[in-house]
Amino acid sequence: MFAKLFMAILIIALIYFFILPKFRTGKNNKKTQNFVECESCHIFGNIDEMIISNGKYFCKDCIKDKK
Repeated sequence: MFAKLFMAILIIALIYFFILPKFRTGKNNKKTQNFVECESCHIFGNIDEMIISNGKYFCKDCIKDKK
Protein backbone atom coordinates (compact mmCIF):
# COMPACT_ATOMS: atom_id res chain seq x y z
CA MET A 1 0.00 0.00 0.00
CA PHE A 2 2.75 2.42 0.98
CA ALA A 3 4.80 1.57 -2.12
CA LYS A 4 1.89 2.32 -4.47
CA LEU A 5 1.22 5.67 -2.77
CA PHE A 6 4.92 6.56 -2.92
CA MET A 7 5.11 5.69 -6.63
CA ALA A 8 2.00 7.77 -7.40
CA ILE A 9 3.46 10.79 -5.59
CA LEU A 10 6.78 10.30 -7.35
CA ILE A 11 5.14 10.19 -10.80
CA ILE A 12 3.08 13.31 -10.07
CA ALA A 13 6.20 15.14 -8.84
CA LEU A 14 8.15 14.17 -11.97
CA ILE A 15 5.39 15.43 -14.23
CA TYR A 16 5.04 18.66 -12.25
CA PHE A 17 8.75 19.53 -12.10
CA PHE A 18 10.05 18.24 -15.45
CA ILE A 19 7.27 18.17 -18.03
CA LEU A 20 4.96 21.10 -17.20
CA PRO A 21 7.66 23.83 -17.00
CA LYS A 22 8.62 23.20 -20.64
CA PHE A 23 5.13 24.24 -21.73
CA ARG A 24 5.00 27.33 -19.52
CA THR A 25 8.31 28.98 -20.43
CA GLY A 26 8.13 28.72 -24.21
CA LYS A 27 5.60 31.52 -24.70
CA ASN A 28 7.31 34.31 -22.76
CA ASN A 29 10.81 34.03 -24.24
CA LYS A 30 10.01 35.60 -27.58
CA LYS A 31 11.58 38.97 -28.23
CA THR A 32 9.52 41.27 -30.40
CA GLN A 33 11.13 43.06 -33.31
CA ASN A 34 9.99 46.37 -34.67
CA PHE A 35 10.46 47.07 -38.36
CA VAL A 36 10.37 50.48 -40.01
CA GLU A 37 10.55 51.56 -43.64
CA CYS A 38 13.57 53.37 -45.05
CA GLU A 39 12.53 56.76 -46.48
CA SER A 40 14.97 56.49 -49.37
CA CYS A 41 14.83 52.92 -50.70
CA HIS A 42 11.52 51.85 -49.07
CA ILE A 43 12.76 48.55 -47.68
CA PHE A 44 11.87 47.47 -44.18
CA GLY A 45 14.58 46.93 -41.60
CA ASN A 46 14.92 46.28 -37.91
CA ILE A 47 14.57 49.51 -35.97
CA ASP A 48 17.83 48.79 -34.14
CA GLU A 49 19.73 48.79 -37.44
CA MET A 50 18.15 51.96 -38.85
CA ILE A 51 19.46 55.50 -38.46
CA ILE A 52 17.17 58.41 -37.59
CA SER A 53 17.79 61.67 -39.41
CA ASN A 54 15.34 64.60 -39.11
CA GLY A 55 12.69 62.25 -37.71
CA LYS A 56 12.94 59.84 -40.64
CA TYR A 57 14.44 56.36 -40.71
CA PHE A 58 17.21 55.46 -43.16
CA CYS A 59 19.07 52.21 -43.66
CA LYS A 60 22.84 52.14 -43.40
CA ASP A 61 23.25 51.49 -47.13
CA CYS A 62 21.36 54.67 -48.04
CA ILE A 63 23.43 56.72 -45.62
CA LYS A 64 26.64 55.36 -47.21
CA ASP A 65 25.35 56.23 -50.71
CA LYS A 66 24.59 59.84 -49.71
CA LYS A 67 28.12 60.49 -48.49
